[in-house]
Amino acid sequence: MNAWPQINFQKLVENVLNSQVDENGLTILGGSCAEQKLMCFLQRWEPKFPFRVWEYASEIFFEKEEAPPTNINVALLERGRLFGKDGDLTLRRNGSRFNWSFIGPTGIQAPKGDYDTKNYWSKDNKYKKEAFHQYQEQTLLWGKWDGKRRSESRVAAAKLNYPIIGERIQLDYKIFSHAGQVSFVWYTGLSEWKVTVHG
Repeated sequence: MNAWPQINFQKLVENVLNSQVDENGLTILGGSCAEQKLMCFLQRWEPKFPFRVWEYASEIFFEKEEAPPTNINVALLERGRLFGKDGDLTLRRNGSRFNWSFIGPTGIQAPKGDYDTKNYWSKDNKYKKEAFHQYQEQTLLWGKWDGKRRSESRVAAAKLNYPIIGERIQLDYKIFSHAGQVSFVWYTGLSEWKVTVHG
C-alpha cells in the first residue's frame, strides 16, 4: 500500500516568508511625461534596460540593445516597455503625455525633471501594501527561428520582430502579489526557451 507523501508545513511557511519583499527590497515609482520630453526622460535613466518593446498602431518591435534608445518614433508610439535585471519601465500614451511606471531593485531613482514622479512607498499613499509575495515565472513567446526568419503557423500574418536569442524565446518575469492578487509584474529579460521538468 502506497503511503501519501508528507507535507512539511514548516518548510511551506518558511518559503512564503522568504519570498516576501517590501520597501527595503523593491522600488515602485510612477508618473507622467510630456510627449516632447519622452526621449530625454528615457535617456536619463541610470539602470540599463537591454530589452525593449515598442508598440505602434500597426506593429510591435522587440529589441535587445545596451545603449539608451534613440530611434523610436515618439509621435506614433502607443506603448513602450524597457526591462532587464535592473528594472522594468512601462509607458502608455495618454493624449499628448505618457503615463509611466517603474518597478525594480531598491535604491533606484527616477530622472530629475518634470515627470510627475510619485513613490509607491510614500507615506501619502494610503493604498499601499506593506509587503508582497514574490515568485518567478516564464512564458513562451510565439515563433520559431529557422535561420532566416521567425515564423509561427498559428499567427501567420504577424511580424514576429524578436531579437535573435535562440530558436525559441521565453519571457522571464517576477510577479508580486498580495492576498493572492497580482499587484505588479517585473519583466526581467528574454532568454532561450528551456524545458523545465517539475518532479
